[in-house]
Amino acid sequence: MDTVRRTSRFRRLPALLLGAWILTAAACGGDDPAGPAGPSDPPDSVPNAELTFLRQAAAAPQLVTYDTTVVAIAGEQLDLEIRYLPLPGQDSGEKFLEFKLDDESLASYPPSHPTRPGQPFAAGDTVWIRVVVDPQLLIATMEPSGLTFDPLRPAELEIRYSNADDDYDNDGVSDPELEVEIDLWRQESPGDDWERSGDVKDLETDRIRAFLRGFSRYGLGI
Repeated sequence: MDTVRRTSRFRRLPALLLGAWILTAAACGGDDPAGPAGPSDPPDSVPNAELTFLRQAAAAPQLVTYDTTVVAIAGEQLDLEIRYLPLPGQDSGEKFLEFKLDDESLASYPPSHPTRPGQPFAAGDTVWIRVVVDPQLLIATMEPSGLTFDPLRPAELEIRYSNADDDYDNDGVSDPELEVEIDLWRQESPGDDWERSGDVKDLETDRIRAFLRGFSRYGLGI
């Protein structure tokens, strides 16, 4: 089943880690604080037709759930996991998706909220959070749209591709060399371009993490 853990104890700020990474990258860029750039740099925004999204491998187990809803409480941490069904001999299946909120991550309600439109969260306030996973593609939709998070205490989303089909570009041939091109992308609304959003990528453990300031549709693709 999907797993939810809550606690009111602080954990380390991911925003500080991200800030340190940004400063390091800028320092390595020479006189140009943005670093070297050129025509070979990958685009940060592309139309839907130009992205190929990773697919679950034919032999991959099913997920425990493809549609789950939990209550987030302002002032408490939230750790939601969606896993694959366990294989014989396993107590629990491999992790596919993890979503985390810090104690102060919740910033404001969506503008469309029926009773608190756009209002900031106070300790103890609650909001329903829904995660819908595509049954074939490595794409997850996060709701409610318009919910915002504190930029200094962003939400964290991690998606793993260890059970993805290794024909990453869907050309009928295994493409291990293309793994370095996999990234996490977000689409604000249906029909919009996809924006590159991965902040931390670990090729050893086949996972990509993003720090979120709001909800959207997220997918792993090249």
